[in-house]
Amino acid sequence: MQSPPVSELLIEAPANRHFAQLHRDPAALTDAVTLYLEIGLRRGNGVVVIASPEHTDLFLDRLRTDELDPGAFLKSGQLELHDAELTLRKFMRNDMPDWEDFRHAMASIFERVRAFGRGTTRAYGETVNLLWQEGKQEAAIRLEEFWNELAQSYSFSLFCGYMLDVHNEHAYTGPLEEIGRTHSDIIGTPEDERFRAALDAASRDVFGVPLSEMVGFARPRDSGEQRFPSGQRTMLWVKRNLPSASGAVLERARRYYDELLLPS
Repeated sequence: MQSPPVSELLIEAPANRHFAQLHRDPAALTDAVTLYLEIGLRRGNGVVVIASPEHTDLFLDRLRTDELDPGAFLKSGQLELHDAELTLRKFMRNDMPDWEDFRHAMASIFERVRAFGRGTTRAYGETVNLLWQEGKQEAAIRLEEFWNELAQSYSFSLFCGYMLDVHNEHAYTGPLEEIGRTHSDIIGTPEDERFRAALDAASRDVFGVPLSEMVGFARPRDSGEQRFPSGQRTMLWVKRNLPSASGAVLERARRYYDELLLPS
């Protein structure tokens, strides 16, 4: 079986690149995050994980499977683990992040880790995902902007994980394009091309023409939308231009996707 494609960003983690990936499946999330963390640890980078305890356990188990001992990196100071919810409490004020409290909390972490690692620090975070899941999208985007400001003072790469089902209409009811605006890159997943093909098949049923052809005639509103993988970018176009049809298109697309009834 051929291995799924991976993003060079997860491997190289360039300094001051702030990227996100939208996942439906915790296993796929674990694959991506563990690759990012493992390469950093093997290269001697400082590594920071700010995630739910459940996800952190998945990441650590995978590192052990790959014959890396997280305990040794924790003891040396090269790796730090933080609970995303507890971290949020340090800088949330009236349901919005506070810049000074955020800067103070994150600065202390990065100061410690870079003293024990070499090269660019790698950070993985889920605080924005927690806010998004709670319906606090404005606070999540503000926090993403704070991360960008912090990058002016510290050299790090930041990987943000969002657990969002992009095959569900609910994912597009929030300001998803703002995630694109506040990141340098949105990393696709191996299932994205299949999703785009399913959307094309569904739109033939609904409109008589593939959505990829319709989208080709329209220019995205901003560069944030352009950063998304093809399937998600297509649905953002539908949300903006054909909102009343988005539910029907997605319902049919899921059917094509799940039943493998894609045109040859």
